[in-house]
Amino acid sequence: MVGKRIRLMVFLICAILLVLGCARTTATGFENLDPPSTPPPTLTATISVTPFQPVTNTPLVIPPTLTPSLTFTPSPTDTPIPTNTSLPSFTPTLLWNEPGRVSAPILLYHHIADVGYSNRYYVSPDDFRIQMQALRDWGYSTISPSKLVDVLINGGELPSRPVVITFDDGNLDVYQNGFPIMQDLGFVGTFYIVANRLESNGYVNVEQLQQMAAAGWEIGSHSMSHADLTADHSIVRFEVLQSRLTLEDAIGVPVKTFAYPSGLADSFVFEKVSDYGYSAGMGLGTSWEHTLGTLFYLSRIEVHGEFNLTTFASLLPWSGN
Repeated sequence: MVGKRIRLMVFLICAILLVLGCARTTATGFENLDPPSTPPPTLTATISVTPFQPVTNTPLVIPPTLTPSLTFTPSPTDTPIPTNTSLPSFTPTLLWNEPGRVSAPILLYHHIADVGYSNRYYVSPDDFRIQMQALRDWGYSTISPSKLVDVLINGGELPSRPVVITFDDGNLDVYQNGFPIMQDLGFVGTFYIVANRLESNGYVNVEQLQQMAAAGWEIGSHSMSHADLTADHSIVRFEVLQSRLTLEDAIGVPVKTFAYPSGLADSFVFEKVSDYGYSAGMGLGTSWEHTLGTLFYLSRIEVHGEFNLTTFASLLPWSGN
């Protein structure tokens, strides 16, 4: 009996200790599961943000460029031809020239373009400008073949140092490069056109020739197809007469002089050039003296691409003051 009581008391004591242990555990072992009475401080990062700024397009300011003064309105595909008005005007001294003989070099060019290597038919734009500036510095004034012919036949006034500047074939680079340089210097030239090349790729068109004519240039014929007129006389009428009619109809200006293809001509060709309405014929040579006897084979001096200024000066009767 006593043993049962003792066991009961031990059981009760163990139960009490078990209850007290659980309560302590509840109070201390799991207290971190409860929400804290005071929230811990929150870690925050301070980020500096630039307020949004709307973007506006600021116009790009381009330095002003010189707008060239044009003496005509080019077509959209044409290279604009500027006129330099900064050069002082030049009024040549006019002298009376008796009929029968005229002293005036007639220069011949084909291309005014830089091909990057020596070619007799290509004078670079830089060299051409140097040559034209030299002519101006040496006191030359440009005249047309028609003016030369009129004075040769009838007598009349000419500049003290006249020069005729001609270009054969109708190459586009003459319009693009040579024409504006001569415009800058107050010079005019003469353009001999192969009629069936007009409007072709690499050659001038009607509008460009009209612009040049309006600027004082003379337009002449260089035949219909650049054929050798001495090789077959049966083609002379077509090459000489039809070319003049074709050019006059297209451009609307008189075509007064003829340039023989490759400088080739004979007595039959001379006669037909005269019969078909031309006042003179242009050949090749080295002389700057022209007479009535050479009217239909006027000497033209070809300027080669490799000529320097000293060689160029040697072609001329006057190359200094």
